[in-house]
Amino acid sequence: MKFGEFPIYDALGIELVHDVRYQGKTLKKGHILTSSDISQLKYAGVKTITGVQFSAEDIHPETAADILLKTLVGDYLRYTVPDETGYSELFADIDGTFVFDQDRLNRFNAHNESIALITVQPYIPVYKGQFIGNLRVFGPAVTAEVLNEAVTKISGTGSLLKVAPYAFCKIGFIRTLLNNSSIPSLDDDKLAARFGAFGFNVVYSDLCEHSAAAVEKAVRNAIDAQAEIVLVESQVPPLHRDDVVPTGFKEAAGDIDRLGWPADAGLSLVIGHKNNVKLLGYCAADAEQTAFDRLLRFLATNSLPSADIFPRLAMNGLSLERMTKRITPEQMQKSIAVGSVSDSEKIAVVILAAGSSRRMIGTNKLLEPIKGLPMVEHAVRSALSSKADYVAVVTGHDAKFIERRLEQYDVKIVRNADYVSGILGSIRLGLAVLPPDIAGAVILPADMPEFTEEYIDRLIDAFDFTASRRPVVLPTYNAVRHNPVLWPRDLFKNVKIVPEDSQWVPALIEHSDYIKEIPLKDDLPLTDINTHGDLTNYLARKDLISSAEQDLFALEKHR
Repeated sequence: MKFGEFPIYDALGIELVHDVRYQGKTLKKGHILTSSDISQLKYAGVKTITGVQFSAEDIHPETAADILLKTLVGDYLRYTVPDETGYSELFADIDGTFVFDQDRLNRFNAHNESIALITVQPYIPVYKGQFIGNLRVFGPAVTAEVLNEAVTKISGTGSLLKVAPYAFCKIGFIRTLLNNSSIPSLDDDKLAARFGAFGFNVVYSDLCEHSAAAVEKAVRNAIDAQAEIVLVESQVPPLHRDDVVPTGFKEAAGDIDRLGWPADAGLSLVIGHKNNVKLLGYCAADAEQTAFDRLLRFLATNSLPSADIFPRLAMNGLSLERMTKRITPEQMQKSIAVGSVSDSEKIAVVILAAGSSRRMIGTNKLLEPIKGLPMVEHAVRSALSSKADYVAVVTGHDAKFIERRLEQYDVKIVRNADYVSGILGSIRLGLAVLPPDIAGAVILPADMPEFTEEYIDRLIDAFDFTASRRPVVLPTYNAVRHNPVLWPRDLFKNVKIVPEDSQWVPALIEHSDYIKEIPLKDDLPLTDINTHGDLTNYLARKDLISSAEQDLFALEKHR
């Protein structure tokens, strides 16, 4: 596809992307210019035209959208026929729960800027005919390659979007008695009315004492009665996985999936399962909350997310009523104002994890385990536990493996594609991605696992934010300067430290009049690990290696 301005004499067959008006006439957007059109436009004095010239590989938006929708749209959804702009609206075609995988949607939307799928939040109740989203293909066309890639990336595990409908299922209802207290006895008619709205059929009900043994027996009886969901309602909430109701589930040979429900305002409950039977223990006082109603809808539509999805439900989990809530005068008096924290200057840590680890033959040193965690994670955890406000990690060699280890940490990852050119490029790249409110940055090599948050904090504490010339802060041992170094922002362009061997070049010496040194009593925090010998010696000093392993290393060293 060729898009742009075309000379009018070379515009035969060009499709217009905007309306063209001349001498009281209008050629509409999408019109394909003919020789007659060109003659009239020339006569009218038009010299150029904005349009698009298609190739055999180009696909119009409405066709592309139609192809995408057939892959995207799954159970109990309805969509409008895409118009000429590639726009189509999506609707629920049945009452139920709207279900999709957010990671898959993110991958789809990140594929190409000309394709966008916009939806309401996943795992919310929807009703027949409710608008739930739209697909839009932007521009005059997409290439077949872009379209095929988009389809391929969402074709592996079924349709991306679907509605899980309400399905009649059998439930067992158990109410526990606490310390012989008096609570309403079970009324089958009331239970049927209470749960019938969700399509539940109560096949077993029981009133038992609040003990693990009684809960276990009642759960087993409910399952024997063919219940597909077992609800255990108590006067007190389950507060721990070893509390009464969770223990009863486990004694009944069930598994605990989740303690607590992360939907406003938060419910203390336990969710488990035994084979295909769902187990739910909750407090009677929570049974009327909107969040509990939402949980029952998940069970009724067989769309309860897996335990790893639960935390995502907290996002946009507020009801409309809660979103319109205002702070009361009483709450205002008891509340704490944070102020303008974001406006203050901050310190960052830039972790260098791009090196090829050439001296540790046969492995990447940063992935070597120390106390069960890869070396690079020790550096990241220390930085995150320190007083630093921002952490960036520069990767390069084995980037995918290192980034996979760090995907659960709140750090900015930037990949240095040219890491073989040396560490200076990684330093500059790490500094370049820092936000503008960063006043200084600790350059921390990832192979220094013992330079923990204690020592990072000592560098930060020594940094003078008020000084007209903010200092370079670094640790020393026996009057010798070492890494890591905290650099003030005004020297970022001059940073030329070589962390592997702690050599300094004139850029630092020129500014020695405002270097602040932090003397250390021990050199272990300054240890950088480059070889198998370095690692063995470090582990020995930390008492993390057996004497037999030390002896074996000594023998190999003297061969």
